[in-house]
Amino acid sequence: MNERPPQWRELADAVRRYVRRRVRDADAAEDLAQDVFVKLALHLRRGTIRGPLHAWLFRTARTTVIDHLRARSAATAQADDLASDATSPAAATEAAPLLASCRAFLDALPPEQRDALVRTEYDGLTQHALAAELGVAVSTVKSRVQRGRRRLERALRACCEFEFDRRGNVVDWQRRPGGGCGAC
Repeated sequence: MNERPPQWRELADAVRRYVRRRVRDADAAEDLAQDVFVKLALHLRRGTIRGPLHAWLFRTARTTVIDHLRARSAATAQADDLASDATSPAAATEAAPLLASCRAFLDALPPEQRDALVRTEYDGLTQHALAAELGVAVSTVKSRVQRGRRRLERALRACCEFEFDRRGNVVDWQRRPGGGCGAC
C-alpha cells in the first residue's frame, strides 16, 4: 500500500475536468472550479477536512455543481413564473406596491435573518452551502431563515390581506385600512 498521492496539478486538473463535464458553460465551469479551490483553502486554514484530500475535493466539487444547477433551474423557473404571472403591464404596475412593501419589510429584518433569506431564497444558495460559507451550523442557518420568514409574513399580513389559490400562491391582495405599511 505504498501509493503516492496524486500531484496537486493533476488533482486540480481532474477537478476542472469533472466540473466541465457537468456544466456546459466553460466560463461558469471555471468559476465553479475556482469556488471549489477557495473552499479548499478556507477548510485547510480551519483544519476541517477529514479523510483523503481527493475525496473531499470531489465531494465539494459535486455539491458546488449541484448548487449551481439548482440555482440556475430555480432562476429559470422564477423567470417563467414571473413571465406567466405578469401577462400585462397593468399586472406589473398593480404588483409594484406589494413588491416595494415586501422589500421594505425584508430590509427591516435583523441583518442575520435578512442575509440568510436573501442568500437562500433569492440567490439560490442552499442552507447547507450558506452554513459552510459562514462557518456556522446548518441548524443556525435554518433557524435564521425560518425566523426571517415568520417575521416577514407577520409584517406583510399586518399590512395587507391576501387571497391564495389552492397551491398557496398569492392571487390577489389589498391593503388593510390603517395597516401601517407606507409602501403600499
